[in-house]
Amino acid sequence: MHAVSAPALDQRPDEADEVDEAYDSDRCTHCKRLQEEHHRVDTREGPEYFCPDEAGELLWLAAMRKEQKFAEILASISAPIGTVGGSVDEPPPHTEIPDSVDGEPVPDVPSASQGIPPKIEIGPLPPLTLNEWRNRELLEPDFIIGHWLTTTSRALLTAATGLGKTNFGLALGMRAAAGIDFLHWQAHRTARVLYIDGEMSRRLLRQRVLDEEKRVGASPESFFALSHEDIKGFKPLNTIDGQAWMNALIDKIGGVDLVILDNIMSLTVGDMKDPEPWQQTIPWVLSLTKREIGQIWIHHTGHDETRSYGDKSREWQMDTVAHLDAVKRDDTDVSFSMSFKKARERTPATRFDFQDVKIALVDDRWEHELTDTRRPGKIPPMIAKALDALVNVIGSDQAVPLSGARRAATTETWKAECTLQGLIDPNAKAHSSRTLFSKFRRELVAANRIACEGDLSWLIR
Repeated sequence: MHAVSAPALDQRPDEADEVDEAYDSDRCTHCKRLQEEHHRVDTREGPEYFCPDEAGELLWLAAMRKEQKFAEILASISAPIGTVGGSVDEPPPHTEIPDSVDGEPVPDVPSASQGIPPKIEIGPLPPLTLNEWRNRELLEPDFIIGHWLTTTSRALLTAATGLGKTNFGLALGMRAAAGIDFLHWQAHRTARVLYIDGEMSRRLLRQRVLDEEKRVGASPESFFALSHEDIKGFKPLNTIDGQAWMNALIDKIGGVDLVILDNIMSLTVGDMKDPEPWQQTIPWVLSLTKREIGQIWIHHTGHDETRSYGDKSREWQMDTVAHLDAVKRDDTDVSFSMSFKKARERTPATRFDFQDVKIALVDDRWEHELTDTRRPGKIPPMIAKALDALVNVIGSDQAVPLSGARRAATTETWKAECTLQGLIDPNAKAHSSRTLFSKFRRELVAANRIACEGDLSWLIR
């Protein structure tokens, strides 16, 4: 019997380079046996035969290849399979390796993970001290929408089936592409957005996309929508093939700033209660972040509609976790509240963007109502006069009626009233006037005085 001893993982055997050359002749250079008398192991590249005298070296090789199952099989080898019962022409499967060949117990063989820790010499240290961190020059986030969505964001959006996740995702993505504010979130710039649908028919996706285009009032050329039905043999995104194909698509369309994936259940394969399917996705998720591609992963809830379905570990790598809960209304089927369960980017200065909000699609228009119970904030005198101008328009025949007996003002009529009140100089450059008016609107929203959606602004009750 040939005893097996595994070397430490940090020590490469002198003959490791010759492992694959041991079978160039009819007989092994180590034990002088024929190839058929050696251990057969089925690898991803096909069957391979290994000498028992080499088992320790092969443990090292398996560890280097990161093939844990391969290493476990090799660790259990102690003698040529061909010498144990039966003919060498009919060796048992590699999963049926006998415990011993001569009645004696097989000596314990340390697994690849139990090797002696290697000695590590660390070179120059990374930034560690407070002064080093203070003096680091790091890029600021590239914001897309609000303060919660950037080109490096990883967000998880969860909701029950039929609540409006897809409609909301399309609305957010299309406005990000157009550079248009959405709800109380400010658009910072136009973005290249890829929406990947893995559930709906292409007929229904076409309808949803075109309906949202009408609501936006623009046709952003940097918005891309992909239906899984249009890709023959669509590969799950927790497989190497699926991830490689998606990377190729992103490159083919010239790159993107944001990808919205609808949804985890339909775009990956495996048991959602098992952490493994999502763990297979993580390397690709992190690679997108490294490429500065923001991500929103849409996911279902289960019977418990207060939390995402299945394994919770998928939330660990996320910067933001947002959840939608149903809010019943008689005038619409798409109505929900949105709350941020996890928000790494939230600070006292940006908490406004992370507060709970009620959202509804009513009369083919997105509406929202902030649920923050704080009192309206104080505003400077000039901003207060801009609020008075809005009140004047809402009280006139120029107001736009909304559901619930509410009234709103268009940007054009409100700006005209501000000009009439002397708040905006009619002779100023267009850019200056637009900037000043945007300040009025932004500070009133931040002070919890008004709500806005697209071209409309209205008072918060």
